[in-house]
Amino acid sequence: MSRKPLDYSINLHLGASKRKMSMDIWILLSVLILSLFGVSMIYSASQSIEMAMRQSIYLFLGFSLLILISFSNYRKMEPFYLYCYWPGLFFLILVLIFPSENSETKRWIDFGIFTFQPSELMRFLIPLSASAFLSRKPLVSNFDYLTVFVFTILATYFVLLQPDLGTSLIVLLSGLIPILLGGLSWVLISLGVFSVFLSLPVIWFSLYEYQQQRIITLFNPEADIYGSGWNIAQSKIAIGSGGTFGKGYLNGSQSQLNFIPESHSDFIFAVISEEFGLLGVLFLFVMYGLLIYRLFLISINHQNRFAKILSATLSMILLAYISINICMVIGLLPVVGMPLPFVSQGGTALIINLVTIGIILSLRRET
Repeated sequence: MSRKPLDYSINLHLGASKRKMSMDIWILLSVLILSLFGVSMIYSASQSIEMAMRQSIYLFLGFSLLILISFSNYRKMEPFYLYCYWPGLFFLILVLIFPSENSETKRWIDFGIFTFQPSELMRFLIPLSASAFLSRKPLVSNFDYLTVFVFTILATYFVLLQPDLGTSLIVLLSGLIPILLGGLSWVLISLGVFSVFLSLPVIWFSLYEYQQQRIITLFNPEADIYGSGWNIAQSKIAIGSGGTFGKGYLNGSQSQLNFIPESHSDFIFAVISEEFGLLGVLFLFVMYGLLIYRLFLISINHQNRFAKILSATLSMILLAYISINICMVIGLLPVVGMPLPFVSQGGTALIINLVTIGIILSLRRET
């Protein structure tokens, strides 16, 4: 009988150690496979070893951060998460004042050895800050929801000024999802949806002419096939010509002959479809499906309010990126400049996505 307290304490210690070392191998494996596959497809689409090597460096850096962050204690980090909105807002303002000189838009800050896209950072920081803010006390008031909404609209507005319609929509979602998951009443949600429909004419006339043209092209891409409809027309040709088994790696005619604009970034799904066909697309869907499923399990199984809202929000944002990019490439949504997570070229997006996975894995240790 005297040995039971000692045995019990040992079991508690071993259980805590296992939780600290707990790591979802399926999440890590799917992320690594997708990222390595992305590096190979970037080389195929761009025929640039330099671009592929640069993406590999970002992958190594991002994966190292993923592992490091996954072992962090989210309870101790929660106070920091509460105020991380403000550095993101600072960089959104900074990029409008000091944009990269080599860019036609104000989306990147040039630090010499690398460029940085603040909007990608902001769509990651808003869920952190919003989830911490809505979880800081037992009862959340409507004023708290309104506060999160106002600051989300402010960040969305600064991203729209760059201009970047696609990422601004993601930034908006990254603030709205925590509000919805936080328990906002359905009456207020319905009023918000109704207000959006009423404001559609205002939103339409506030868009740039080329953004309006992209939306018009969605419904009739053949109307301007050599102009605004070129991207969609070429991506559809590439996807259709891939067939079941594809044309083979480095053998896609549309991509290798540069018919597909931005084939290494926004339209890399078309390159995958052309070179690997239906089987390659199914492989991609299986990897994404496995990743999203395991990420949502963490939110479902968690008891902590902050962790539950944050993990669900980050998982939904990742799913939104995947869905919007693929629907854009196959012509179901307007072209809005949305990278395919872990696969498209882009150092900032890749590192942010890997850090996102690290944050969710840190939450998993307490489930």
